[in-house]
Amino acid sequence: MLKKSKLLFIASAFVLCFSTFVLGQRTTGDIEGTITDPQGAAVPNVTVTVTSADSTGAAGTTSGFRRTVQSNSQGFFRLSQVPPGVYNVATDPVSGFAAGAVNNIRVAVDNTTTVTVQLSVSGADAVVDVDASDLAPIDSGGTKVQTTISAERIELLPKGVDFTSVLKTIPGTRPEGLAGGVSIDGASGSENAFYIDGQEVTNFRTGTLNANNAIPTQFLQELQVKSSGFEAEFGGATGGVISAITKGGSNNWHGDFGIAFNTQKFNADGRKPRRRLCAERGGVGL
Repeated sequence: MLKKSKLLFIASAFVLCFSTFVLGQRTTGDIEGTITDPQGAAVPNVTVTVTSADSTGAAGTTSGFRRTVQSNSQGFFRLSQVPPGVYNVATDPVSGFAAGAVNNIRVAVDNTTTVTVQLSVSGADAVVDVDASDLAPIDSGGTKVQTTISAERIELLPKGVDFTSVLKTIPGTRPEGLAGGVSIDGASGSENAFYIDGQEVTNFRTGTLNANNAIPTQFLQELQVKSSGFEAEFGGATGGVISAITKGGSNNWHGDFGIAFNTQKFNADGRKPRRRLCAERGGVGL
């Protein structure tokens, strides 16, 4: 019985360790901000509603998202676990002040987006329309160096079938054709870590990404590459951390259709120049 109890304890501890590791990888971002009056003073106890900017259910949107919070006595509010996407922040009228709004606020994975909503006095409407949906938010409280590419940007980029073809557009990142994988800031491709929706999919033997986990670019809501200064939960990576977040669905029908064709006849044969060089030198071609 004692031996069985020890085995059960060890197995339980093993499962709990891996469960904590999986849950530590974030797939969402945060929104925080302050409600102020025209003079910049904080306005307390204001109802703040955050909704998805696109309610049509188009591909690449977070249609249907809606959450309401209350600002505290300092006029501060915060929403956590917000899926990546573009959102509108609106406030209800409060005593002495009219409703206000800030539109097209982008939320990136593992980032905190900061917004300030300035209210006008009652009797006047104040809507601050910030069109910044194509820009990744700047997290002033973080130390990590990372690049985030949204679904809208990915749509405009020349790319291949899977999401790894987009990585070459990120500064400091280049493919490693012979060694396998992607080099980030000079590190080997086997020193990276790959995550899809928060779950690590790095090959445990080679440290690279398996072909079956290289999802199509059409599935992406956001692609992020951390090159340095990232959090402790990514300590297994000495190169970079590549996170792919897939799109969410809605009750509306939408999608993409495409076809890819590949044949060896269109690919260069890297061995031919080597055979020709060996023949010129009197050697034996390989």
